[in-house]
Amino acid sequence: MPVTTLTIGTCRSVPGDLAYGTFPGPDLPTGGTDALAVIIASGKHDGPVFWLTANIHGDEVCGIPVIHRLLTPELCRQLRGAVVALPTLNPSGLRTRRRHPYYDDRDPNRTFPGVRKDPGEPREPSVYERLSARLLEAIRESASYYVDLHTASIASVPYAIRDRVLYRQDSERAAAVALSERLDHMTAAFGFPVVMEYRVGGYIAKELHRSTTGAALQELRLPAFTVELGPHTVVDERNARAAVIGLRNLLRWADMLPGDPEPMPPLPRPALAQRLRREDGPYPPAAGILDYRAQPGDTLAAGGILADLRDLWGRPVGDGVIRLDRDAWILGLEDGILAYPGAAIAHLAVPEDSPVVDRWPA
Repeated sequence: MPVTTLTIGTCRSVPGDLAYGTFPGPDLPTGGTDALAVIIASGKHDGPVFWLTANIHGDEVCGIPVIHRLLTPELCRQLRGAVVALPTLNPSGLRTRRRHPYYDDRDPNRTFPGVRKDPGEPREPSVYERLSARLLEAIRESASYYVDLHTASIASVPYAIRDRVLYRQDSERAAAVALSERLDHMTAAFGFPVVMEYRVGGYIAKELHRSTTGAALQELRLPAFTVELGPHTVVDERNARAAVIGLRNLLRWADMLPGDPEPMPPLPRPALAQRLRREDGPYPPAAGILDYRAQPGDTLAAGGILADLRDLWGRPVGDGVIRLDRDAWILGLEDGILAYPGAAIAHLAVPEDSPVVDRWPA
């Protein structure tokens, strides 16, 4: 796209420089709008347009300084094409330090256009769904690639989430395979450990196809993925530095920056060789107090003990331990130490053997 004609909201690109503006957010009853900040970093030569967003969950803040550190005048001097960055997709949540915007009780990262779980339900689009539809249209009009920056539980490691590519008709399968292969190359260039998203049934049930990058991938057919940068609420400095390096390496992979990839600093990585898939669990058999024996970044074999389970007096509940039922790399532990039946106590990456290109469920 010609960098001289790129406009997002009130922000119009300036070749060889940074430009600043806003994308209109929801109208507020007290006046004004909850506008989203927009930064466009433009090179002097035309090229791809790389979209980068963060903070759709208001307490997930690490991506904001990552964007600030990445977008510099020096970057513009070397860049071909443009980077469009929105440091927060949820300014109301950022102000209140809450995951959801206070004017919409839906998870904002499940509101982007796409197949709804309940297509027959007659209802008006919510406040954030209306914003999401306009954002996705802006992405459609300009983006070549897209990355969204998130964080996870207080105790968690950094990793990239790679969705499987879904298709509807047999005639679409070849294009879906080509997109999937490009997505593999893209996530590899970023340099973080890569974890597949949930299997198709869980993916649709959790409406992850209606997340930022899920909608960009499944609806717009853009190479897009999500990055988890460790703990929420705070900025993990190691993860922030690594993310900036990974993003610059992505721009090199996309032929938007010159030079060889920068070395990625040491990050926790799984001691499992095969492709991995995100999964919640294990689930405690009874209520109690957790005393974790393993930490995020550890790899446990099937049967390994993740946590002790005791009552408030310190006595064992059941056999006193919670074990894994398969080999797993521990992505993160749930916040707190309380155990309830039916509530997962960790987020795991487990060996994956299902297709990375699959058909939409009926």
